[in-house]
Amino acid sequence: MAPSDPIPLVRCRLSGPDAGGVGSLRYVPLAEFGLWTHLMQTRHRRRVTLEAVSVWVPEDPALWTSGFDGTDLEPILRFRIDVPGPEGATVRVERFFRAESYPVAQEALLSHYPLEPGSEPGRAVPGYFVPRAEAVPLAPGPPGASAGGPATALGRGPRGTDPDRRRAG
Repeated sequence: MAPSDPIPLVRCRLSGPDAGGVGSLRYVPLAEFGLWTHLMQTRHRRRVTLEAVSVWVPEDPALWTSGFDGTDLEPILRFRIDVPGPEGATVRVERFFRAESYPVAQEALLSHYPLEPGSEPGRAVPGYFVPRAEAVPLAPGPPGASAGGPATALGRGPRGTDPDRRRAG
């Protein structure tokens, strides 16, 4: 994926313990949304409410046309950092943060990873969550996909991926 490619993204809210106000808003890559939702619901006991599925686009004047209304765009920073992983492998961590909460969110994220003194603290790329009406169209999902994206990415797809469903005995 080129740095200028749109990234399918979900805007959602968390509710439950320690979820309040502006801090409850999250932007999660669509490809990770089902797994992320499962983790939030089962490990952290938080409810996830999907608000919108659209795309993140980098802030690049070459990409913009007059078709966008700047007041509708949500400023979002794409933050990437490479952290040490198992067996000496490097693992890329990528998160999307609202521009207004970026300093606090970045600090919270970095507190989870041991960084070498003097090492690069990651890289932030400014961009926008584009409203659905103006968004770059997402590729059609598999059979059973909804207008909000592939059903499996939303945790309601085949193979018993619905986190609200309990397996019988």
